[in-house]
Amino acid sequence: MCIKVDGDEALRAANRPGVDAVATGSGVAWTPAQLQETLLLTQRLEDVARACGDWIWETDERHRYTWAHGATLAMPAPRIGDVIPRGRVVNWLGEPEAPARDFHGVLALGEPIVRLVTEEQANGQTYYVSRSAVALLHADGSLRGYRGSARDVTQSIEAKAQLWRRDEALRLAKEQAEASSQAKSVLVSKMGHELRTPLNAIVGLAQLIQMRSAPGDRASVEGWIAQIAKTGWHMVDLLDMLMELGRAGAVNALIPSQPIDVVEAVCDAMHMVEREALARSITIAFHGAAPVLAMGDRRAIRQVLVNLLNNAIKYNREGGWVRLDVTDGAQTRIDIQDTGPGLSDEQIGRLYRPFERLGAETSDVQGHGLGLLICKELLASVGGTIEVRSTLGQGTTFTVSLPAPECCAQAAVRVPCKASDGHRSSCRAA
Repeated sequence: MCIKVDGDEALRAANRPGVDAVATGSGVAWTPAQLQETLLLTQRLEDVARACGDWIWETDERHRYTWAHGATLAMPAPRIGDVIPRGRVVNWLGEPEAPARDFHGVLALGEPIVRLVTEEQANGQTYYVSRSAVALLHADGSLRGYRGSARDVTQSIEAKAQLWRRDEALRLAKEQAEASSQAKSVLVSKMGHELRTPLNAIVGLAQLIQMRSAPGDRASVEGWIAQIAKTGWHMVDLLDMLMELGRAGAVNALIPSQPIDVVEAVCDAMHMVEREALARSITIAFHGAAPVLAMGDRRAIRQVLVNLLNNAIKYNREGGWVRLDVTDGAQTRIDIQDTGPGLSDEQIGRLYRPFERLGAETSDVQGHGLGLLICKELLASVGGTIEVRSTLGQGTTFTVSLPAPECCAQAAVRVPCKASDGHRSSCRAA
């Protein structure tokens, strides 16, 4: 709706006393009673505006105040001749519109304004003002300015923003609680997967003991029994880690970190998978100086390495090799390279999804598609990361990065690593 200004002449004439009738530009005569009624209506509108906390304003085509009535206690009163604040247009949370625009740009459109909120600066403070207005037109239809009302809505905007932030925090908390509940269900599956590997080793070694019980095999039997004991203790460590994660209340909870010897963790992981490597004639070569310290959790890092080595063996070619390298620096790096079939970019993009086996589910290779996801989460829990580089037909390299401790200078004794004939490495004594 737009208002033509022809009637303004009658309002001005009403202030001239002793006039029985006033002729307006449209040729209509106004009697004193009509003028008084018009003035009374004007007074009523002003009183209503004052009562509801609004102020009334009028501008010309150059956005200068030509009339203003009433003012807020907080903001400075509008003055005739001042340019109405440009103010950027915001929503009812105080957020700028996209694309951005200011109040002068809105006025230039010559369209009605309804509860438009702008952010303005006055006396070093930020205010939010809601305005509604109609365009004023000359008799020829050209824009002469605007007439409308304004209200200080700073407190309302701030209250709405605070309420929105609270609701958003509650929503995020709800989503986190739901994710935590789902994560606990996934955790049960994950730990079942992780316990299956050492259980398979225990069962396999026990079967070997049953088949080779002759006196001449005493040394072999003792070695298998030692491996059973070591694998059993690994299961105990896994259960301890499960309880720690359960107490934290989330799968990716932070695990307390301390300086650990990465070379020792590598050696332990190699012992855990040597049976699988020998079964497929996989050679595992380890190159690294001992000790190399990093910040982490011994059980978590060892579990990551076991998972990665298991994958490097399972998905490798018969008679292939796996090479491990440990380097220190700003971060401690563990590279695990294999001679497997490699991965495409599309497969790498799906690598850490739960239960994702990248097509291996149709093969005879056992697995549940959780090992790499566990690696990523365990590393995140100790401030580490995992990266992968791969080329189809040329193998894959996983790189584990761990925070290096401030001081890594510790003495160490190097002894041969008790690995199978296919392993070439040396590790610090446990």
